[in-house]
Amino acid sequence: MKLAIKKTAIFRVLNSLIEDRLVTIWNCTAETPFSYRAKRCFFVAFSFFFLLALFIYSQKALIPKKDKISVYSRLEMKQIVANLHVRLSNYENISFQFIANQELNNMLENYANIADPYEVSLISQKFSHFLEGYSFFDQVIHDAVYIDINNPKRKALTMGETVSNEFIQTFRRSEEYNEIIQAGGKTVWLRPARISSAKDYYLILGRRINHLYSGDALGILLLFLKEKYLDYSINDCLYNDGHSFSGKLKSDYFLLIDGEGTILSTPFKQQITEDVSFALSGLKVSKLNTRVDFTCQAHDRTVLVINQPVEHAGWFLLNVIPVSPTIIGKARLIHFIQALSWLVFISIEIFLFLSGLAIYKTLFRTPLLLNSNHSANKPKWLKKLNEREKQILSLMAQGYDNREIAKCIHVAEQTVKNNISAIYGKLQVSGRVQASLKAIEAGLTDKENGEKSAMEIKAGRFDTPRRIR
Repeated sequence: MKLAIKKTAIFRVLNSLIEDRLVTIWNCTAETPFSYRAKRCFFVAFSFFFLLALFIYSQKALIPKKDKISVYSRLEMKQIVANLHVRLSNYENISFQFIANQELNNMLENYANIADPYEVSLISQKFSHFLEGYSFFDQVIHDAVYIDINNPKRKALTMGETVSNEFIQTFRRSEEYNEIIQAGGKTVWLRPARISSAKDYYLILGRRINHLYSGDALGILLLFLKEKYLDYSINDCLYNDGHSFSGKLKSDYFLLIDGEGTILSTPFKQQITEDVSFALSGLKVSKLNTRVDFTCQAHDRTVLVINQPVEHAGWFLLNVIPVSPTIIGKARLIHFIQALSWLVFISIEIFLFLSGLAIYKTLFRTPLLLNSNHSANKPKWLKKLNEREKQILSLMAQGYDNREIAKCIHVAEQTVKNNISAIYGKLQVSGRVQASLKAIEAGLTDKENGEKSAMEIKAGRFDTPRRIR
């Protein structure tokens, strides 16, 4: 009981000190309507922006390790996507040369019309030599095939010998073949495929080749890009470090998927052409339309997956990062704390705003309203009197006779009589009693004015007009 009483007493003392300091600070400036409004706005704005700055600082200090990993990963992925964009644009430009380059376009037109095997072999050599010049500097370009649309029986032009005839005949009957024709000369990226008995996968770029002037369809060009070397360019750090892809996943890696979720390129070759949801359990492709990061299970581990769109081809680059479950737990806890801090911050801001209004109304607005009401309640006739007449009227109401009034203000008694006559006329009264009653109603005889009058009488300051505040 005694402890509770002591705590209550301490609280009251602290509350009194805070209130005194607040009132002192508040009364540092003149008591005008503008100053009250300015101080109220300053109080509310200061509390709001101070807590806002403190809140932003605390939010930055509570960035979980998971988010830091995501930020660093996105910076790296942006550079990889930029390099990949340059590569893909280069391959598309190579295929476009067979439309824009008049010599190459005429060569393919002649190929569709000649029957001499010798001339066909010359065209095949030119076709091969042109593309080998690019593949010499870029080992991703592995092979190329040109298929005549109008004559299915005509032997296709090839850059190398990797693509088998069985693959070409099968491709003619596929939906991808019709898709390239319907594209009308635009680039079409196809899913990875094996074009021979080898285990390697190849990304296929297809384009319909049209006549340069008439626009008639001549054939279809297919560029075969070796997935293995494309993967080397994406996961170069992984291969340079000699990472082993057998056993437990020990390092992060990048994989490339198309807009439907099919894996196009990955260090784990057995997953190519599979749906990404099988490799990364719980992943939904619909989530990848925006930049997100999420956790799932892969390679018997908890992994953090971060996406970056490859807008050039409608693909997505994913960074798969093995993380400890502790990091995920801490990240969830920090996010919960941040959400809770938002709620607390908003509540405090609302409380401060309402408190500011309450303090203004209770402590600081009341004197102003009293002064305003006091000024508003003054009678109109009081404005007709000059300062000396107000002094004389105040002394009359306090019971002074003419001689005492004249002595107090150091004037002749006749002068006092003349002023009293003027007062009667302005107040429209006929006697001393009526004038005194009006003076009392106007507050000229209240305690404050009475004390001021007595002090000024003693000081002999009634000889000059004074200003009543």
